[in-house]
Amino acid sequence: MKAIATPHWRLELLPASPYCVRYVVAENEIGFAYDCQTGEHSIGTDRRSSFKVRANSLAVRAKGWDVYSSSRRGGEYLRLICKDFEVRRGCHDVVDETAAGIARRLRSLLITQADMLDCEALVLALRDRVDGLPETGAEPSADWITPRRLRLIDDLIDARLSENLLVTDLSAALGLSTRYFARAFHKATGRSPREYIIECRLRRARALIETTDRSLADIALECGFSSHAHMTSQFVKRVGVAPSALRSA
Repeated sequence: MKAIATPHWRLELLPASPYCVRYVVAENEIGFAYDCQTGEHSIGTDRRSSFKVRANSLAVRAKGWDVYSSSRRGGEYLRLICKDFEVRRGCHDVVDETAAGIARRLRSLLITQADMLDCEALVLALRDRVDGLPETGAEPSADWITPRRLRLIDDLIDARLSENLLVTDLSAALGLSTRYFARAFHKATGRSPREYIIECRLRRARALIETTDRSLADIALECGFSSHAHMTSQFVKRVGVAPSALRSA
């Protein structure tokens, strides 16, 4: 099993192998089956029944449900346990092409242990795609992100930029759900929180490249990039030049 975990969510990639599990769902969770699977299960009941799920299908399980599932063959399976996810209704064997595309990209990131911020963006995209019911609650106003709140966000980013800082960390610092925070931040700044974090990384990296002789690999890690190559790709994409070209200039 491959897994990535933060204080707000945990992502697991389970191998295609026989299994027999029983557990109580600790947090609301989303499951995605990459392969067709058959077996026996019971969800929220003691009565077991045969099941068959299609390849590229979703399942949603709510906190507190008693789950039993077994399969002689199994199949590769993605499991997303997410605290900031409200289950309005459970589902089973639901096929959605957009969600499938997101899940396939998440599998690639899990296998390669790629950048956490990229992984979080896909986690939140999958969560929002699965949550197909209309959103409830107040819509944030454009001035909800006040100068004081923006300074708090900037201070947190500055202090933790070399870490795997995620959007969920910023929303938690303000005591907000990730979805509400992201909408409020975008209304106030015209950018998503993820884009803002990347911009802060690039700004610090550019200053270090231009004012120090530290290696580009060290600067990449100092600024929160997963590798020198990752930093270079972000510079080329967003600044238009490679870090090495900045240093040469």
